[in-house]
Amino acid sequence: MDAIVQFVRNALCTVKNFNVLGSTFLYDPNVTARYYEFPSPMDQTTPLEILISITQIYALVTVSIAGAKMISSSIKKLHLISRLVSLQVERNDAKKEKNEVVARRIVTESLLQESDAAIRHFFVGVNVFAIGISFVWLSANSYHITSTDWIGGVAALIHALTVAEIALLVLLYYMVKDARDAMRKSNDMKKFAANLSKSKGFAEVDGLTVEEFGWLSADEDDDASPLFWTNGDVSSDVAADGKMLTKAEEAVATKLAKLAKSVDPQVAESLLVKADVCRFEGLREYVYLVLNFFAFYGYAACILVYYFQNEEAQPSFMRTVLLHLPNADADWLGNAVGDFMWTVEPIVILGSPLVAQSITKDAKKKEKVA
Repeated sequence: MDAIVQFVRNALCTVKNFNVLGSTFLYDPNVTARYYEFPSPMDQTTPLEILISITQIYALVTVSIAGAKMISSSIKKLHLISRLVSLQVERNDAKKEKNEVVARRIVTESLLQESDAAIRHFFVGVNVFAIGISFVWLSANSYHITSTDWIGGVAALIHALTVAEIALLVLLYYMVKDARDAMRKSNDMKKFAANLSKSKGFAEVDGLTVEEFGWLSADEDDDASPLFWTNGDVSSDVAADGKMLTKAEEAVATKLAKLAKSVDPQVAESLLVKADVCRFEGLREYVYLVLNFFAFYGYAACILVYYFQNEEAQPSFMRTVLLHLPNADADWLGNAVGDFMWTVEPIVILGSPLVAQSITKDAKKKEKVA
């Protein structure tokens, strides 16, 4: 739903930027006045701007709530992980069996990885929340409120855009990281599948990583991962933490014992398919990166034009950044590029599951033919 609304919002903004259907009622503020008479200067609001504002208010609510939930869930998970790590450090019972030793190592590594993931989730949530709040001024701008001093005027709008740009810059960094991680994971999956095929259905559990353990356990029909903290379960009771941690280690050790004896031959084939899907996800992240980089660049131009209004006094590097365009043209082009990039992005978001399903189906067809 969010992707659909994002597409509608930015598509409408693109329509406005290029004055598509400019002679229709969409651009006539008198049509708006038939239904409601706004005070000046809001009385200049057109039906098209009303439609845009509705989608912006939707983004204000949903994006802000999403960011707040990410922050809240991250804090809860960090508290849980902190308790579990403390318990793990305090334990002094020596493990003698190989599977138990490996299980404890996997559990400990998983806790540390989830701690890093929760910290990242927190920072992403902060930036998502900041982007959501910026829609207060964006939606107000659709009603021409920013041309007054009611909520800070144009200066407040630019400040809101600046905050959103800083937040987007952080998200661009994570897009690069996610893309590289996905490509690395795809290659690791293929190598692991090849080694698994060579071992004729037996897994080398001694050097098994948390990630590899997850790959081997993913296709099993039994319960969810014994590493309960990775499943979003953050409602653990302090008194029960120790027992749950012990059960997790025991469950991992049991799975390791099974994997050391035999692994379904189809797991290797399944991993190859997942590797292809993972590679596609990595490429998709690079597409997101390109789209959002141009959106970032475009909206940044609008901010720079505001702060460097005197074209003759602009330094040479600023003229280069603005492509040597007049301020008005740079402002229009930057906004148009940003809106268009964010119109394309939800199309990629909505279409990517179909591509992933296609990759999986093609792999299954090849298996049947073979």
